[in-house]
Amino acid sequence: MEQHHYIRRLGVLTLGLLVSAVGIVMMLQANVGLEPWSVLQQGLAESIHITYGTASVIVGAVAIGIAVLCGESFGFGTVINIVLCAIFIDSLLALGWIPAMHSLWSGILMLLGGLELLAFGTYLYMQSALGSGPRDALMVALARKTGRSVGLCRASVEVIVILSGWLLGGQVGIGTVIAALGLGSLFNLNFHYLHFNAAELHQENVAETLRNLQKK
Repeated sequence: MEQHHYIRRLGVLTLGLLVSAVGIVMMLQANVGLEPWSVLQQGLAESIHITYGTASVIVGAVAIGIAVLCGESFGFGTVINIVLCAIFIDSLLALGWIPAMHSLWSGILMLLGGLELLAFGTYLYMQSALGSGPRDALMVALARKTGRSVGLCRASVEVIVILSGWLLGGQVGIGTVIAALGLGSLFNLNFHYLHFNAAELHQENVAETLRNLQKK
């Protein structure tokens, strides 16, 4: 019974990552500027000639590595997030199903659609409760380590991320401003209408998942 429960949760996790990947590709194809972490990942991909997905894996692995060094745990879902989302993004880019936008207003509409899918995909991913996303784990770890609020840590890190990504060649524009200012509110709006309280949901770490699977 426990195994069937985890199969269902893995299905929700996978669907959430696929929806998030579609949203990220839409933002990339909008051509009006990217959300902060995508700026860094695109800049990294451009500067060392790797795919966006590979850059996403590197950034995610570094983020969770720092979080672990700061004493934060992670779950199987965290690792799946890093790897599977990257595979989905690179596959969608290679297939070319989502066209690139070449005007400001069509780009902004594409960006807004991508942000909404990212928010909804994150909701699905978090519903699986198999571990925090790597960037979320980093924010929580920094907040605990510094004694500052998660919001302040997030804002500070995202400024550094945007600047680093821009210096590497990542796309910064009006879309970056829209994403930086509006993504948090969009998450809150989705969570409100879906009656989802992320703070009340416990995210399992690897040890907890293994213990639960060993139960008869």
